[in-house]
Amino acid sequence: SRDKRMWRVSALRTSSRAFSSDVIRSGFLGTVGQTPMIRLDNIGRDTGCEILVKAENLNPGGSVKDRAALSLIKQAENQGKIQPGGTVVEGTAGNTGIGLAHMCNALGYQCVIYMPDTQSQEKIDILRGLGALVRPVPAVPFDNPDNYNHQARRFAESIANAVWTNQFDNTANRQAHIETTGPEIWQQTDGKVSAVVFATGTGGTLAG
Repeated sequence: SRDKRMWRVSALRTSSRAFSSDVIRSGFLGTVGQTPMIRLDNIGRDTGCEILVKAENLNPGGSVKDRAALSLIKQAENQGKIQPGGTVVEGTAGNTGIGLAHMCNALGYQCVIYMPDTQSQEKIDILRGLGALVRPVPAVPFDNPDNYNHQARRFAESIANAVWTNQFDNTANRQAHIETTGPEIWQQTDGKVSAVVFATGTGGTLAG
């Protein structure tokens, strides 16, 4: 009957509104951030403190570096440094490369990673499994022109429609945490956080 049809339409509209909540993420990129806060009950009891852990391992690429990777690419897009189908190049021996490879897959870019040849084969295999072109190079100091970061920059400059994301000096690294990680921690603790502890690599997470 007409009444039943109208009820079904109404139910679908209500359901659609429910699905647009924070519970449903929009595509792969929508799964970056908004990681849960986990209370460490036993340690809290022993110390008399409330100790919470931000579960950044639950980002889609498995680390906090997914936030920086997305921010680095979005900045390049906003500044017109890369166009659809372009190439993202970075020198990285850590999780930033894995994050960039994931984001490039989602956004339709080629990913090229330069890294010291001292890195594990497992890390290389993961990156290649994600479709990245991995170029291990001899490990030399930063002041050597053949340092992996300098090689990444030169390669990006040598081809069309490519960007070197330059994670170590790019303020988009810290901006990701100014815009997402910091506000999430504040919101999840109702502004009652008294201390935050981070491990640092590039320093982007701590600075943000």
